[in-house]
Amino acid sequence: MTDNSSDRLRAATFEPPSANSRAAGTVNDRSQYRTWIAISVGLVLLLLVIFVLPRFAVKTVIDDSVTTGLVTPGEQLAAESGRTAEATERSPFAEAQMAKARRAAQEVLQTLLETQSRLEARAADQWAAERFLEVSDMAAVGDDYYRQQDFSAAEQAYSRALNAMAELETRLGSEIDNRLDALLAAIDAGDEADARSISPLLQTMAPDSDAVLDAVARVAFMAEVATLEAAASAAAEAGDLQLAVSKIEEALRQDPAHVRLATLAKSYQAALLSQRFEDAMTLGFSLLNEQRFTQARLNFEIAQRLRPADETPLIALAQLNEAQTLSTLNSLLAEARRYSKEESWSEAAEAYLAVLEIDPSIVDAEEGLARARPLADLFSELDIILEKQARLVDPVVLKEAQSSLAEAESALSATPKKAPRLQQRVIEVRAAIAKASTPLPVTITSDGQTEITIKRVARLGSLTSRTVSLRPGQYQVLGSRDGYRDVLITANITSAQDNQIDIRCEEAIVR
Repeated sequence: MTDNSSDRLRAATFEPPSANSRAAGTVNDRSQYRTWIAISVGLVLLLLVIFVLPRFAVKTVIDDSVTTGLVTPGEQLAAESGRTAEATERSPFAEAQMAKARRAAQEVLQTLLETQSRLEARAADQWAAERFLEVSDMAAVGDDYYRQQDFSAAEQAYSRALNAMAELETRLGSEIDNRLDALLAAIDAGDEADARSISPLLQTMAPDSDAVLDAVARVAFMAEVATLEAAASAAAEAGDLQLAVSKIEEALRQDPAHVRLATLAKSYQAALLSQRFEDAMTLGFSLLNEQRFTQARLNFEIAQRLRPADETPLIALAQLNEAQTLSTLNSLLAEARRYSKEESWSEAAEAYLAVLEIDPSIVDAEEGLARARPLADLFSELDIILEKQARLVDPVVLKEAQSSLAEAESALSATPKKAPRLQQRVIEVRAAIAKASTPLPVTITSDGQTEITIKRVARLGSLTSRTVSLRPGQYQVLGSRDGYRDVLITANITSAQDNQIDIRCEEAIVR
């Protein structure tokens, strides 16, 4: 209705309406009434849409239920339209309670959808397909209650589904561990087909796990590792443990985390070490029997380094030391006897002394040294006499030489066996002493002004010519004169030459 207060009532003539005019008026009044009713209803609905419906609108996340099959957009709109129509018939308190229940159901649904999304990203529909389907059915029951506007029942159904989803999410860690163990077992067993079937799902389940990524990466090397392992096994069966170790170590470089290969490598390495140990010990004893002590010791020491805790090499080295000592003693004794036989008494004495330094209890060495040492000293004295015969001009030296000769003659007579070297020495020394004991004429000439002295023999004074008798040997003749430089001459007196000495001081000293 309109309010036109400014309009004034005007007087009109009363004319009784005709029948047609009354019918037309009645029709116009009814049409105008319906129009006003339609306008009023439209205004009421507009106000409801603007002010009431936003408070009960479904959260945006519900739209995601389209993909899960929980609530479709058409069903949601239909439900909202039905509730809008019914809202006019409920009290504000009932409407508020229903809105609260709806919000609670929507919040649980939101959490459920987020959990579902996480599980789907971790392939829960594959590793827990049956349970995941059961949980989806639980959520579908909640959707039915939601469509029926039984929001409390919908919330409970959604909560049960959420709890079941949470249980699946809790299971994820153990499921990953189980599949990781299965993958590692397949890799360790060399089952490439099984490993390749496990790794894609496991990688989806745990995309951020370093352990999983490392295990999955190992699958790519399984074929090459299997080839190297087969080559190592064939080499080991053929007895070529060195090649077996090389191949298995190459396989481990391809897959360092392979537990079984590591164990196998240790087994091959231990077998190779045992083989080397046995070879070294065998060769060592063989060399020991051949008295090749240096090479035998080297092999026993190699065996000891291979197995430091094994006492066998130590025992072998002790045997070697004993055998080497015995061999050395026998060798030295044999050498000493040979030197004794050859009358090389100095060398024999050294050999006997070396024997006694190793083992002082050897009687043969003691007796041999007691016999060889005096003879070695005697030969040394005789050799010196022969080498330095010129010294025999000294009476003291000559007397010592005669004593040595007597000792040699006594030793020669006491020797039961022939001693050709000693006999030859005695002959040569006897001749040397005899020669040194026979004087020879020596003519000395000078200027009559030089004082002449034969050192350690006689002072002759000044002379022009004089003959003296001197035993063969080396003499020093000194000439001296006042105002002149002294002259010293060394003369060798022998029977093989005309012994003449001219000595005079002729170089004046300038002062």
